[in-house]
Amino acid sequence: MKSKIGIIAIVGLLMAVVFVSGCTDQNNNQTNASNTTNTSNTSTVKAFDVKATQTGPSTAKKGTSITINGSVTNHGSSAVADVKASGQDFIRNLGTLNPGQTQTFTYQVYIPTDKEVQADFGDNATVSNPLYIGGFAVTCTDSNGSIRTLNSNHLNINL
Repeated sequence: MKSKIGIIAIVGLLMAVVFVSGCTDQNNNQTNASNTTNTSNTSTVKAFDVKATQTGPSTAKKGTSITINGSVTNHGSSAVADVKASGQDFIRNLGTLNPGQTQTFTYQVYIPTDKEVQADFGDNATVSNPLYIGGFAVTCTDSNGSIRTLNSNHLNINL
């Protein structure tokens, strides 16, 4: 069972990349749009300013599971709706984020042993060190009704 996790993880990662690359909005808006609102003190606040972040341990051992902490924060001046975070093995429906609001969640990542990887990919295969964990994807709907996508940071974990 564990030997199949490597293949499932790779397939899941490819699916996530295809999903994220196909989820740009029709107006070709980028992650950090330039929609701005001027406040009375002449500073500029972006209407859409959402950040996704993940953290995890700096070190881990092969053959163990680690916990990754995810967060999505709305730094913008308008609420965002239908916020969803997704990765290889999870989808989290986070609902609506009002300005200044953060939603957090956790997920588990299993780190296979070299022997498990070799069973799937051949005798010369090994688990990379550091282990690279790609960012999770976030989709949401901004105050104009446009669907936005962004990605969190990636992690490198020393084994």
